[in-house]
Formats: sequence, structure tokens, C-alpha cells
Amino acid sequence: MAEAARLVGMPLTTLRREVQRRDRDAMKTSDGWRLTWRQLAILAFEQWTLTEIHEALGNDAAGVLPPMLTLRQVTVRLPEYVLRALEMVAENRGTTLDHYLYWELIDFAGSPPLDVARRIPGYREAYLYPGQT
Repeated sequence: MAEAARLVGMPLTTLRREVQRRDRDAMKTSDGWRLTWRQLAILAFEQWTLTEIHEALGNDAAGVLPPMLTLRQVTVRLPEYVLRALEMVAENRGTTLDHYLYWELIDFAGSPPLDVARRIPGYREAYLYPGQT
């Protein structure tokens, strides 16, 4: 756990507390608590934005992340008051507008009526990443 905390820049005491309170998944071994790769990846996705992860991985991002997690820039037109509200909430949460919207749209992306997981190849893998498929 010490290595995991170091890698994601989280205080070890915080990580231990979260594991002990069962706020964070970890495996109990004879040597103490251990995190699987998936559990460490989830920590990383909570610590950094998807943009930061892509930038850190550089050219390796395409080989490491599912293809449907590729970032694509889009342009939308919104009323000024909606955009300002979104920017304010993102700033209050200490994150970027992109990152805030990403997490806000996760529920939408997983809506059963959309049935996208069946209709778009690679969707389920990207949606569940770094979780289990």
C-alpha cells in the first residue's frame, strides 16, 4: 500500500484509513493489505483527469487504454449562464470543466435505454475501465 500511495500521491495514512473503513477495496494478505492493479488504476482515475492520464502516458496511451477512451475534442454551444454554472462547480471541486462533465455524464453513458454497449464495439470495455468487464 505504501507504493500505491506514493504512485498516486496520496498520503499513506489516508489510504490505510479508507481501506480500514472499507471505503476503498484492497486485498488482505499475510503481509498486510495489498491493492490489485485494477484498484490502483481506480485510485489513479480518481486522482487525475483523463486528460492528465493521456498526457502522462503520451504515445503509450493508445496501447494502454481502451480505444473508446481516446479523447476527442468537441464544440458545443450553450447559453452563457449554463456554461458559467458548470465552470463554477468545476472550480469549486478543484477540477477542470472537462473532468467535471466527464463524471457528470457517466450515468447518462450507462443508461440501459441507450443500449450502447450492445451496439457500439468497445463501449462496455471503455465504460467499465479500469473495472472488470
